[in-house]
Amino acid sequence: QVASSLVRKFEHFPPAILHALGQTAVGLSISDIENGISDKDLEASIPVLGEVRGWNTEQSSAIINKLLSSGYQIWDGESLAKLGSLVAGLNSSTLRSLSPEVILEAIKFPEFIQ
Repeated sequence: QVASSLVRKFEHFPPAILHALGQTAVGLSISDIENGISDKDLEASIPVLGEVRGWNTEQSSAIINKLLSSGYQIWDGESLAKLGSLVAGLNSSTLRSLSPEVILEAIKFPEFIQ
């Protein structure tokens, strides 16, 4: 509730604000994700957002769907691991489309394992 209250104070979420919010970014609503973060800013903020713990399914799915629809590509294990906690938002068809090599490479990264 505190996170949601804090996040409501902003209309737009450039990388600097998302970085400053840190774990509190878990208070972002689906509307905030879809309308308050530009595609470019969302991609630039993946490292920060991927460290946030406690995303619900709708939040992580909204972030992942927005990333993928804006052209984010999961080319290798590093690009998959970079998603961190957001990886829970990947749908099953996207996961099935990844090569086994991508998964094997991703498990070498501590942020993916966590």
